[in-house]
Amino acid sequence: MYGVSVYSQVAWSLTIVFGLIGAIQLIGPRFVREAYRSWDYGPRVRIVTGLLDIAAAVMIALPALRGWGIALGAILTFGAVVVFLNHRQYRYALPAIGLLIALVPATVAVPRPAQVQFIAQKGAPASGPEKMFASDDGKTSNVSIEIERLEAGEGERRSF
Repeated sequence: MYGVSVYSQVAWSLTIVFGLIGAIQLIGPRFVREAYRSWDYGPRVRIVTGLLDIAAAVMIALPALRGWGIALGAILTFGAVVVFLNHRQYRYALPAIGLLIALVPATVAVPRPAQVQFIAQKGAPASGPEKMFASDDGKTSNVSIEIERLEAGEGERRSF
């Protein structure tokens, strides 16, 4: 996709994967129910796990909650790896380990608050709000922040 970073694409892929895992857990095909039964886990564990997988998928999809979704996904996936290894299900543990590794680059797609700088200059024009553009990389972006003109005084620079 054009204009979307590789890390964001990884995050969206993880959203799909966790969504599918959660849906499979909730639907509960026979092989899933039998696995839980053979491991002495009740049906409620499967339902809760499925709901948590769906919650992780939703949080990873929302940039503001992506960090929390990645953390929840990591906990769930680590738990799955432990369960698979404990029950000698090595062929299922390997893809789960791969999913755990895929969570690492997705952390780069977690948005960080942009450093916004407000600049007050002595003798600024008194013609209404000023517009200031801010972005992480210092380039002009389409995000504008309106600030009211500061009262005349000493020019100063503040970073928030």
